[in-house]
Amino acid sequence: MLRKHLPIGIQTFRKIREDDYYYVDKTGLALRLIEEGTHYFLSRPRRFGKSLFLDTLGELFSGNQALFEGLQAHHRWDWSRHFPVIRLSFGGGIVQSRAELDRRILALLRNNQQALNLACTDGTDVA
Repeated sequence: MLRKHLPIGIQTFRKIREDDYYYVDKTGLALRLIEEGTHYFLSRPRRFGKSLFLDTLGELFSGNQALFEGLQAHHRWDWSRHFPVIRLSFGGGIVQSRAELDRRILALLRNNQQALNLACTDGTDVA
């Protein structure tokens, strides 16, 4: 019998599910947070699964049903609805100046605009 591998260092829900790593199903908790609350601050120690949990929420809101086969969320989520997911991460490096921060924010917005196939028509297009 082949054993699954532990997803050490893997922060994407898709990779864990598609490559058949061990996964502790937290999708029931995710649905509870979505249904019962409005705002959350995720305060956990480093390497405690925050990024993976946020990525799981992103896949859920994006409507990637196949990734949730066999999990609690699969039969409880309305897969006919899709929501745009904007991903902003400042985890990649240290910003040394305000100008660098502005460039980083613009790059993140541009990446999201392209990923979501959006074109801003009100003069706020990210160049």
